[in-house]
Amino acid sequence: MSSSLVGQKLGKYQITQLVGHGGMATVYKGYQADVARYVAIKVLPPHPGQAPGFVERFRQEARTIAKLQHPHILPLYDYGDQDSILYLVMPFIDGGSLSDRLRRGRLSLNDVERLVNQIASALDYAHRQGVIHRDIKPDNILIDKEGFALLSDFGIAKLMESGGMTTTGGLVGTPTYIAPEQAQNIAVDGRVDIYSFGVVTYEMLTGAPPYQSDTPVQLIIKHMTEKPPLVSSKTPGLPAGLDRVIEKALSKEAGDRYQTAAAFAEDFRRAIQGQDLMQPEHPTLIEPHPTRPYAPPTPTPQSQSYPPANFPPGYQVGTPPPGYQMGTPPPGYYIPTNAPMPTQVGTQSGLNSVVTIGGFAVIATLLVVVLIVLLSQNNNPPRATPETFDPSRQPEIAAQSTPFVEPPPTGEATAEPTPTTALPVRDAVGRVSYSTAAFPGDTITVTIDQLPALPNREQYAAWMIDAMDGEVLPLGALEIGEGGRGSVTMTGQGSLATHYNRVFITREGDPLPDMPVGDIVFEGELPVDVVAALNEIFMSSPDGLPAESSASSSEPGAEDYEDETTLNAGTSLLEGARVEAALAQRHAGLAAGATNVSGMHTHAEHTINIMLGTQDDLDGSGDGQNPGRGVGVVTFLNRIDAKLSEASASAPLEVQRQLESIRVCVANARAWVDEIITLEREMLAADSLEAVAEQMRTSTERALAIMDGVDLNQNGEIEDFEGECGLYQLYFTGISAADFNLYAPED
Repeated sequence: MSSSLVGQKLGKYQITQLVGHGGMATVYKGYQADVARYVAIKVLPPHPGQAPGFVERFRQEARTIAKLQHPHILPLYDYGDQDSILYLVMPFIDGGSLSDRLRRGRLSLNDVERLVNQIASALDYAHRQGVIHRDIKPDNILIDKEGFALLSDFGIAKLMESGGMTTTGGLVGTPTYIAPEQAQNIAVDGRVDIYSFGVVTYEMLTGAPPYQSDTPVQLIIKHMTEKPPLVSSKTPGLPAGLDRVIEKALSKEAGDRYQTAAAFAEDFRRAIQGQDLMQPEHPTLIEPHPTRPYAPPTPTPQSQSYPPANFPPGYQVGTPPPGYQMGTPPPGYYIPTNAPMPTQVGTQSGLNSVVTIGGFAVIATLLVVVLIVLLSQNNNPPRATPETFDPSRQPEIAAQSTPFVEPPPTGEATAEPTPTTALPVRDAVGRVSYSTAAFPGDTITVTIDQLPALPNREQYAAWMIDAMDGEVLPLGALEIGEGGRGSVTMTGQGSLATHYNRVFITREGDPLPDMPVGDIVFEGELPVDVVAALNEIFMSSPDGLPAESSASSSEPGAEDYEDETTLNAGTSLLEGARVEAALAQRHAGLAAGATNVSGMHTHAEHTINIMLGTQDDLDGSGDGQNPGRGVGVVTFLNRIDAKLSEASASAPLEVQRQLESIRVCVANARAWVDEIITLEREMLAADSLEAVAEQMRTSTERALAIMDGVDLNQNGEIEDFEGECGLYQLYFTGISAADFNLYAPED
C-alpha cells in the first residue's frame, strides 16, 4: 500500500484528503457520490502476515460495531476489504474532538456534566450489547457543531490486538488513559472503559490527566501503583464530593470502581449539586445479549404467598417494559420470541493502546512492574471490595410476624433490655430519585435510611409498578452500607420516571424470587396524573412534533432541519420546543450575520414567525414566510405549562414544588422568546445594519440561551433558577420532578 491513498478510490468512496494518522489507523476524508456526502474513512494497517482469519474477524467486528445505534456513538456506515486494505466508513464530523477542546484549557463544570452524561449513556449502551471500547480518550470523543459528544473507534483496539498488529511481545494501549488490569494483560471487562472515562473526566475538570511522565512505561507504572492527585488540588473551588467520585472511578481494583458508567454519572451529578453520593452499587455489570432468542416461558401457578397480604389490589403481571434488565423473567411474563436474554457481564482479555511499545524491552519492563505490584500487595493488607450485606455483622434479631419490630436482645446477662421500637408510621424513611443517562429519567435510585438488620438469608428487594396497567418491574436487592443505609440503582433502556408511579420494598429470601412474595415494608408513589404529564413533556405526546416537516426546501439550510424534525416526529413537548427553538436560533443568527438590510429583514421575519408559529408578512415583501413547521416555540411552551397545571392539581405540595422547577425553566425560555421578538421587530424597523448592531448581538445571545441557559450568578453551573436554566437543562434536572418519598406502610 502506498504511503497515501489521496486521489484513489476505496469501494464507492473517493479519497479527497488525509485527516490524520495514528498507531491504530489512518483517517481520510472521502466523498460518496451516490448520496452526495462526505465521510470519514479509517484505514487499518496492511494485514498480510497477520493472524489467520483476521479478515473474517474484521468483518465480524465491523458488523458488531454497525449494530451500535445510539445518539452519542458515531455510527458505522460501511466497511470493506480492497487490495489488502481494510477500511471502516463513518460520518465526517468537522467539529473537532474533545482533545482539540482541551488544548484551550479545562472545561466549565456545566460542560463537563453534560459530556459526562452523554458519554456515560453511550458506554452503558455499548456494554449492554457486549462491546467494550478499550481505548477511551479525548481523541476518540468527537464534538459536533451542536456541542454533542460522539464516541468513536469502537472495536479498533480489539481488532489491533486480535490481528497481531503489534510488535512481538509488544504492548498496545494509550498509556495516559489505560486501566491497571489492562496494562497487566489480564482479563478485562467494561470497567476498563469506566477507568479510562474517569481519567478523561479528571482531565476535563483540571486541564491535565492525573499522571504525567517522560515515557509510556513510567505512565503505566503510575496507573498501577500511584494514587492520583485530588482534582480539588488541581482546580480549587470544585465541589468537595468530586474528589470521592473521581477517586472511586480511578480505583486500581475493578471491583472498587463504579460498576456502570451511569452510576458514575449519577454520583458526578450528586456531587456537583451537593447531594449525598450513592452507596456502593451491586458489583454486577450489564453484559452482552446472546443472539439466541428467549422462548416464551410457560406460566406457572403463583404460590399462596403471592401476592403479599398487603400487595395493592389491581396489580398484575404483564409484558416487561423496555427498561427490564433482570435475568429470568418472572412467571406469567410474556417475552416475545425475538427478545434477547439479558445476562451478566463476562470478561474479555487483551491489552489496548495507541502507543506501540515493542520487543524484549517491554517484556522486561512488565516483569519489573509485576514485581512492583506483588511487593506492594505483600506490604499492604488486602483491599476490601463491595460485597452483599452480611447480617452476621449486624445486631442479631429474630424472625417476626410484624416487620421491623426489634425484640429485646439475647446473650449476656448484663445486657440492658432494649425497648421494642418501630419506624414511625408515614414518616419519610427513604427516597426515590431519577436521573438521565440516555433518556430522561431512565435511571432510578432507591435509598432507605437506617434499615433494621435482617436474619441470614433474608434481604430487602425493590420493585416498581406501572402507572397504567400495574405491571411489576424488579429493581433488585438493596445494598446495605454504613449506618444501615440501603440503596439500589438501575438504568433502563427507556424512561422509568414517566412509565412507573409506585415503588415498594419487600422483605425476601435469598436468592430473590422473580416476583415479590414477602410483605411490603416501605412504599411510595407519585400521582398517576403527574406521571402522565411528565411522559408528555419528556417522552411522547400526541401534541408533540408533527408527523411531517414543513421546513421550506427553498430556504438555505432548511434541509439541515428537515431530516431532524421528521425523524423526531411524534415525540415529546420538550423535543418540539427544542427543534423549533433550534430553527429560530439559526434564523436569528442569519439575521445578525446579514450583509445587507434586506437580508436582515427577511431573517428577522423568519425568526419571529418561527417563535410564534405565525406566517405574517413583517418585512413588507408581500409574502409572509415561516421556514419552521408553523407550530411555534411559544405553542410548545404553552402546552408544557398546561400539562404542569394539570399535574399540579392532583399533586401534594412537595411534588408541586418539584414541578415548579420545570416551570421556571419554561418561564425563562418564554422571557427570552419575548425579548428576541422585541429585538427582531426593532431590526425590521431599521434602515441600516449599524443602527441595530447591539440588537443583533443581543438577539443571537438570547436565542442561544433558550436552549443552553445562562450562568447568571457566575458559579460555573446553570441551575433551575430564574434567568438561568433553558430547555436543555430540563432533560437532566427537570426529570427530578418525578422524585418521591418512601414511607412505612400505614396500619
